[in-house]
Amino acid sequence: MENIQLEHEYGYVRDEGIYLKSFLDYPDRKIGQVKQSPEASLKYFEDRFQLAQKKVLDLAGMIEEAQNKGSFLMKLVHMRKYLANFDGLGNYDILFSRLDGLEAQLRVMVSINRVKNYEIKSALLAEAEACVDDIDVNAATDRIKELKLKWIKTGAVLEEHQEHIEKRFDEVYADFFENKKNLLKNRARQIKNNTYNYKRILQYAEDLKFSDDFDNVFAEFRDMQQAWRAGGKIPHARATQMWDKFKQVNDIFFNRYKQFKIYKETYTELSALEIRQQLEHKMCTEMDALIDLHHENTQNIERAKELLMEWKNFTMVFRSIDNEANERFRLASDKIFEISYLFRVVKRKYPDVEHKPQEDQLRIKVSFMRELIRKDEAEIQLADSNLHRMEADKLTPDYKRAESNLITQKRKLGVKRILLRELETILHEMKGQTAHSSRRY
Repeated sequence: MENIQLEHEYGYVRDEGIYLKSFLDYPDRKIGQVKQSPEASLKYFEDRFQLAQKKVLDLAGMIEEAQNKGSFLMKLVHMRKYLANFDGLGNYDILFSRLDGLEAQLRVMVSINRVKNYEIKSALLAEAEACVDDIDVNAATDRIKELKLKWIKTGAVLEEHQEHIEKRFDEVYADFFENKKNLLKNRARQIKNNTYNYKRILQYAEDLKFSDDFDNVFAEFRDMQQAWRAGGKIPHARATQMWDKFKQVNDIFFNRYKQFKIYKETYTELSALEIRQQLEHKMCTEMDALIDLHHENTQNIERAKELLMEWKNFTMVFRSIDNEANERFRLASDKIFEISYLFRVVKRKYPDVEHKPQEDQLRIKVSFMRELIRKDEAEIQLADSNLHRMEADKLTPDYKRAESNLITQKRKLGVKRILLRELETILHEMKGQTAHSSRRY
């Protein structure tokens, strides 16, 4: 070579430039400039070559320690480019030969790994395909997502299988979520239908819970219970809420039915309607018989209380009570307790009232009853006025409570007025009889 100023085993100095000699397919290449002296510059680039050696040794060590060795193929490619352009003087043939050996080793491993990867991905694909038809959608969703992560972490397969297996997994993954969407849509539709059927059964039970057609409705409730058990799935919270309501309705009817069967043991040959009419007549007649305007009868009061409890139980069983019978029973019971109250008021002022003549007793009772009525009228007028001032709060519990109390007060006042008329009638008749007796003598 012309103008070579200084030779080196792997390079030379020419025209103040430092050159690397050709190796493999790479031509001579200028790698630097003489700074101090040709010898010093060559020594600098000779020492610098050690950096390239270290890079190759480090890469070999990393490959040796790595589990996924196939991932280093691209690093080898980059290392070749790095060495081809590295500015240093040394034996590049040895370094490239080392890289060739590493690459050959890696490609064998990659080929083996890609066979294994194909086996792994084939198994993952089979699991993913099984997820598509799994009815446990939530568990299957978690599973197929887990399979997707494993798929991504698994390396490439042999080139002839790569496109097909990747495409197939993507199709299965997409099919799963499409099927899931359709399944959830159908499931939502089924839940809606199931909920509607439960509501229909519940409403029918509500309509029948107070029926007095006991035997036929008993069979209806049995059928509804079977229909409820076969009603299908709905959300747990909703199912619990609706079942609680349905159970309450069942309890109401079957408690009534149980008591009806007790009545039926006494009135074996009668229908439910006839049993109800018999009991209405019996209890009304007995309550009427307990009314005594003349005497305070403790036994009558206690029996009236017992009859009230019996009537309450009776009206819980039979819901179609005759209005006239109901009014008759309530009026009779109100009379008994209002009379009892009148006797207590009178006796506080006249402890010996029962020893007075009958006519005097009646006058005293009439007088006190009028006073009680005047007191009730004043209280009702005040309560009515207070309620009128609360009209803006009609929906509040306080208003409803006050309204209910006012209705009760008015009813009691009405009973007192009836009793007053009856007492006045008896007193008038007694006066007439007394006057008639006086004229005879």
